[in-house]
Parts: sequence; structure tokens; C-alpha cells
Amino acid sequence: MSLAPGARRLPLAGFYFLYFASVGIILPFLPAYLRSLSLSATQVGVLLGLSPAISLLAPHLWGHIADRTGRAARVLTALTLGAALAFSLVATSRTFPALVATMALYACFASSFTPLMDTLTLHHVARTGDSFARVRLFGSVGFIVSTVLFGLFAPGVGPAVVRVPLLLLSALVPWSLLLKDTTAPDRGLHPLAGLRLLRHADMRWLLAGTCLHWMACAPFHGTFSIHVMELGLSTTVVGLVAGLGVLAEVGVMAFYPRLTEARTPRQVLTFAFAASAVRWGGMALTSTAGGLVALAPLHGLTFGAFYVASVAFLTRRVPPELRASGQALFAAVTFGLGGLVGYMSSGAGYDWLGGHRLFAVAAVLEVAAAVFVSRAVSAPAREQGLSTEATG
Repeated sequence: MSLAPGARRLPLAGFYFLYFASVGIILPFLPAYLRSLSLSATQVGVLLGLSPAISLLAPHLWGHIADRTGRAARVLTALTLGAALAFSLVATSRTFPALVATMALYACFASSFTPLMDTLTLHHVARTGDSFARVRLFGSVGFIVSTVLFGLFAPGVGPAVVRVPLLLLSALVPWSLLLKDTTAPDRGLHPLAGLRLLRHADMRWLLAGTCLHWMACAPFHGTFSIHVMELGLSTTVVGLVAGLGVLAEVGVMAFYPRLTEARTPRQVLTFAFAASAVRWGGMALTSTAGGLVALAPLHGLTFGAFYVASVAFLTRRVPPELRASGQALFAAVTFGLGGLVGYMSSGAGYDWLGGHRLFAVAAVLEVAAAVFVSRAVSAPAREQGLSTEATG
């Protein structure tokens, strides 16, 4: 007797939940923890920039190994083990040089989690007819649950900031053994096969748009709490905006299949980037708590619709035998290059322009991203040599 759809998605859903639960603590609380170790703001910025920098290279390696061996699930097991061991070193490091070494090592493994998780989910969707969005939303649920609970019950920014994520990462190691491989190995796969996808114009337009979009998101991710404090508003505003944003993200992912029945991924991405331009433009104009909170639900489009539509676009464009390599390329260009440039420039941009003008710049970048991604289909997929499915 075959398993019910919910039971078949449980291993993947549980992995997303546990991993993003660890991210839900690391992302918002680790910077304050690092500052508590007497590090300067510049040193903290360097440490936070390590992950996107390493994302430029590491996902290509692990994605190629997964495609070549056909063992994406076991590669992911190796990554979880390496990440847990590396983060245990982060948890015991106290000096800047030690943290540079240990956080760089951690990024070598953790930066490739999402491409391989998404690859396994896409294979699951192809096999079962399930929805990628409805599996991926468990990651967003894990993020918001851990962020809220940790914020309520953790004692400040002490050792719990690294100990709790370490426990969650350690739990991923045995959980990853529940994941199954369903693809055949491709022993003749060229090491640069993933990068060769860039020869196709629609892939270049897509990645140019998603890279610009993530750069435009960097002021929010990196300076929003500072902006709120300088406006003289309560830290409660930061929590409300984050909470409402992730709730909207979960809602968009839950209803994505219904919302996009008559729309292609390209159209969804164009709309999501245009909505993000409205969001950042609104933040450039408002200085009130009510205004910032009112704009927060647009995060459902800024991240939820953007991410799921990007994966849907790649599914149509990238052959199944290159799925992990294609996801790795997307992660490297979008979150690696886009994150690195975005985080490096948003800090200096905030000092130079201030919060309102910096968000205005982000709005302009989103308009450019929308224009780029609207041009992502320059020829039918069959002519592009990427897929035989319908174009987006």
C-alpha cells in the first residue's frame, strides 16, 4: 500500500523545518552574539560576509558531485555532518581569527544545503505530483517558530545563540538518513556542466534579475533594525515586521499552486519584483511604526513568491540530470554574488545615504530586476536546448 502524500513528504518537510529552525536563530541573533565577544562592527560584517562569498564556489562542487553520483541525499548527509562539526567549532571560538576560520569552514558545508534540499524536493515532486511550494513552506514555519520561541525564552545573547542551533544541526544528521535518492548517476558529467547553463540567454536574464533582487533585499536584511532604532521606534517594530513577513511568506507558499494556475514563473517573478519595489519605496517614504508594519506582508512576494517561482523557472529550463548543478548555479549567483555585493554595499550605503535613501536605491534595483527577468524567455525551451517543456 502506497504512503499518503503527507507521509511521503515528511522526510523532506522535517529536514526543511529543522534546518531553517537553526537559521531562524543564527540569522537574527548571531550578529549580537558576535558583538558580545568584543568584536568590532567591521569584524562582524566580515564574518557575516563569509557565507555569501563561499557560496560563489562551494555549491558548484557539491551540486556536481550529487549529479555525477546520483546520490544527492547521501551528499546532503555528508554536508549535515560537516556543518554540525564545523559549527561546534564556531560555538567554542572566541577570537576574530578563530571565528573567521570556523565560520568559513561552516559555510563550506551549510551554503550548499538549500540547492540539494530543493533538488531532492523537485525529484519528489516529479515522482509524486506533490507541490514544491507546500513542501518548502515547512522551512518558513521552522524559521518563525524558532525565532519567536528563542526570542521569548532565551536569556539574552549568551551561549544559547550557538548551542541551540548546534543541537538542531546535529539532529539533521540522523534525519537526513530518511531522505532517499531517486536518480541515476551520470559518470560522464563534465565538471563545468552547470556553468555551461549560462550560455543560454534566458538563464542569464533570470540570474541577472534574481541577483539584483537579492542585492536590493540586503538593506532590509542588514540594516533594518538599525534604521528602526534611528527612527526612535521600539524594537517591537522589528519583531512585528519580521513575524508578519514570514507569516505572509508561509501563506504565499501554501497557496502558490492555486495563485499561479494561469501565470508562468516569469510573470510571477516580474510581479514579485515590482511589488518589492513598492515595498522598498514605501519604506523610503515612511518613518512611522504603522507604515513599516503595513508594508511587512509584501515579504510574502519579496521572498515567498520569488523563491518558489525561481525554482519553477529552473525546473522548466534545466534538464533533470543537471538539476543539482542548476540549483547550485542559482544559489551561487543569487545568494552568493548578490548577497556578497549587497551586504558589503548596504553597510557603507547606510552610512553615506541614511536609511530612507538606501531603501530608495533598493526600489530602483527592483525595477531593474523586474525588467531583466521579464526578458528571460528569448526563445522556446526546445531551441535553447534546456528542456522540452513549455516555456515560461
